[in-house]
Amino acid sequence: MAPERLGAGPPRWSFTRGGEKPRGVAWYGVRSFWGHSRHLAASAIATEDIDSRDWMTPDDPRELVQRIAAALGATKSASTLTECLGRDLWVDYVADTGDDVSVSRAVARLIFAEYVLPDPAQADQRIATPRGDILFFGGDTAYPVATAEEIKSRVVVPFNQVLIERPRDRLRVLLGIPGNHDWYDGLDGFARMFRRPGAHHASGTAAATRDARKTRFGQYADFARQFVIGGHVSKPRSLELEGYVRVQNASYFALHVAPSIGLIAADRQLKKIDSRQAHYFESWLNNHLGISPWVFLPDPVYAFGEPSPSGTGMLESLGLRLGSRPHLILSGDIHHYRREQEGPTLHVTAGGGGAFLHPAAFHPGRPADVEWPDIRQSRALLPSVPIRIALGRAGFLPHLLLAVVFAPSILLLGSRGARAGDLAALGATVLLFAISYGFLGGMRRNPRVLLLSTLAGLLTAPTPFIVFYASRPVFHAAGLASERWLVALVALTVAAFSGAFVFGAYIAALTLFGLERTQAFTALDHPGFKHFVRLRVRADGSAIDGWCLGLVDPLANDSKPVLVDQFTWRPLK
Repeated sequence: MAPERLGAGPPRWSFTRGGEKPRGVAWYGVRSFWGHSRHLAASAIATEDIDSRDWMTPDDPRELVQRIAAALGATKSASTLTECLGRDLWVDYVADTGDDVSVSRAVARLIFAEYVLPDPAQADQRIATPRGDILFFGGDTAYPVATAEEIKSRVVVPFNQVLIERPRDRLRVLLGIPGNHDWYDGLDGFARMFRRPGAHHASGTAAATRDARKTRFGQYADFARQFVIGGHVSKPRSLELEGYVRVQNASYFALHVAPSIGLIAADRQLKKIDSRQAHYFESWLNNHLGISPWVFLPDPVYAFGEPSPSGTGMLESLGLRLGSRPHLILSGDIHHYRREQEGPTLHVTAGGGGAFLHPAAFHPGRPADVEWPDIRQSRALLPSVPIRIALGRAGFLPHLLLAVVFAPSILLLGSRGARAGDLAALGATVLLFAISYGFLGGMRRNPRVLLLSTLAGLLTAPTPFIVFYASRPVFHAAGLASERWLVALVALTVAAFSGAFVFGAYIAALTLFGLERTQAFTALDHPGFKHFVRLRVRADGSAIDGWCLGLVDPLANDSKPVLVDQFTWRPLK
């Protein structure tokens, strides 16, 4: 295929959503709440004393080069991967993958194809870009928690369904680093997909092309049954991608890719880069002072154009000084595409592997050279957030919480009517909502959030009173005014949905004013603007060429790949 370069065009409003299960995770639904709970539990135990990385055996970078080269069919032994192969090395990078299964399948078709693209080495020429020798997953393999079952259902099965349609010409290599959602499962699912056979889980399992997962209730029932009888819940022994070989022993690694280029793949989750890992990279970098680092991080150094504490912390832990020599930093975690130059260093954020969308920064600290979707498209999508939340499309947890808070007021109004003391109760409810909204919007980092959260609290707290008295004429006209329980139930339901709309408007406003940038679009669960990056490491190590290929509306019948961006990074010679 020869994808067209992405044009500006007017903003898109209508997008196709998938109907096949498992669908995208509703961010304010019960399943997502389960994921947040796993996050809290994992964070509580992931201390310096209990860390899954402690019992890993990191790969010797020289051995890893030979292992990858052998898997790719190289017969020559050399110190770098391109020298072993005697040709260019092709790498496909994708991050934040497993959410809606239909979108995952569309992304797989995008990745496992060959393209004719502009040649950065020769103006006005085009080159054939083959499927990557290496498929690199940049973290957050599946949502909401990257368990073996979720990875199988949301990534492995849809990817394999596409892979078996294509003839296997040769073996390729699978590499990956974990993100926070992988760590929510203690890296168990991650290890079953990425760790080398024999190092953790045995191989030999056929590549899955069909999902026979239980319902959520069935999973809980199976867990309870095994708990009672002293058994254990069975999991997939390994998660195989058809035609790909697993080669890594740890969740982090380094290898000499080409002359002058060294690859560093780090794992900071859940909190930071641990001391063993820092020593591993420091030792390798000190022995390769002439290289320029090609760095894979689980989250970016600049998120939405602002310095990220976790990103800058990783640079410090790894001892990387971006101004001293060229670096190419590739990361996911933020679900959009963004490229920006910082002196000799090139930052590329590409978290468009299938998960829900994140917008462009409406008020960025530093401008991007390229971003997708852009600010115009992000602004066009933002107004749909409140109505989507109000209708429960993002889950019903806000409605349930609002109903719990509103129920006493509506029940009292139905039984005795309004009284003077209700004004004090209303003030307390305003304060409760203002503080709750403030913490949700990050007022500890940005006190300006408190102004908006107070306004949202003033709009939310009176909702049960307004709904109750507005509905009374309707019930009188229908002759149902004496049915107090019915009146209260209807009023409570309407108040919960109305309050959810205000809540949706609040988080949309946070995004609009640049006070918080993820929650509104996370709730939107948008299926569009998916992408991956195809990279060519030139055999002589003189440059890495990259092309970002995407799908604007992945599930539309007429969806075609587009060339979102193209770049070239040159190491220090």
